[in-house]
Amino acid sequence: MKVSNILFLMSNDLISELDYFDYITRLIAKTTQNRWTTLWKDVSGLDLDAEDFYIRETFVSFVDNFLERNHGLSIHRFKLKYDSFYFEEPAGLINGWVDTAARLKVEHLDVSDSFSEWDPMMNPTVLYTCSNLVSLRLVGMGLPNPERVSLPSLKTLVLILIDFTNKWALENLISKCPVLENFCFERSYDDGIPILHVHSKSLLTFMHDAGYHEDYEEEDRFVEIDAPMLKCLKISDDRTSSFIIKSPPSVVEADIDTVFNLTSERSLGIANEVQKREMVRDFLVGISRVKDMSISSSALEVIYDYSRHVQLPVFRNLYTLRVRFDSYMWEMLPVFLEVCPNLKTLVVKEESDIFIELLNFLRLSSSCQIIIR
Repeated sequence: MKVSNILFLMSNDLISELDYFDYITRLIAKTTQNRWTTLWKDVSGLDLDAEDFYIRETFVSFVDNFLERNHGLSIHRFKLKYDSFYFEEPAGLINGWVDTAARLKVEHLDVSDSFSEWDPMMNPTVLYTCSNLVSLRLVGMGLPNPERVSLPSLKTLVLILIDFTNKWALENLISKCPVLENFCFERSYDDGIPILHVHSKSLLTFMHDAGYHEDYEEEDRFVEIDAPMLKCLKISDDRTSSFIIKSPPSVVEADIDTVFNLTSERSLGIANEVQKREMVRDFLVGISRVKDMSISSSALEVIYDYSRHVQLPVFRNLYTLRVRFDSYMWEMLPVFLEVCPNLKTLVVKEESDIFIELLNFLRLSSSCQIIIR
């Protein structure tokens, strides 16, 4: 057989194999498509990031198709992450999707906008009366003060970098969540809420994060917590002037990183800061039943400054204490240890070697274990 004939036969065989492969590929694609069409209604949730779509219109089409195919059904989860900069009129688009998801009785809703220059208004008409909603997480958008709010099933609320058009909007939202258990609030630079009242008979966990901004010149902020069932409190905030704890709860875990908007020029020793000292005293009394606490060196410095004027409350139930040292002097730690008579574990996060100094600290509990990290 000639070489040319062999090559010809090989070519035919190769073409046949390629045709067969193409046929099988098309068959699998068609079968998968038909199968997916059948299974689509069994998909009870959506978790999409617009960054995973090269063409934004494909992302929009995918979300539209998902909601359309679930018409008349209910969905378990609806999670979207996008950058509103790349969409025309993103507020209308997102509000429409959220409204549709609410009508589909969504249980877990998570919508994140990563564009930080402006905040599209989240104003869907149905969301705030969604009776099936269990968890709600919103990032990087504006919220109005809706006329009607009723979220009887909402247990978890997470708001990150949200701007409010009305200073009472958030308080109104919280008050209409009768079974709310977890509330995480990471505040933006100027969110429009100078006074925040957190009133909840069911709240178990409250996390308040306002960060730090050197150019912050807004008027003092105030946070009032009235949650008798509260078990876990986490505060990371240098800008809020006052944290008031009403109806002292039985907090068992706390993470405190705040200076109550105090600076080196505004210490607790100044005569006109008497009211501030009283607020710090009431705050410490409010968390004095805690069993497990983490505290920053800046917050510890405020407590040290306070102790020079007024007796500290005793933390009789505190068994585990974690201290984060930055550039502050660690010598102020013994003052707080003296009011922790039953401390069992002290964890110190510090790069320098202060183990010898820690051994010399006055400890009322002879069985306290010291851990250096």
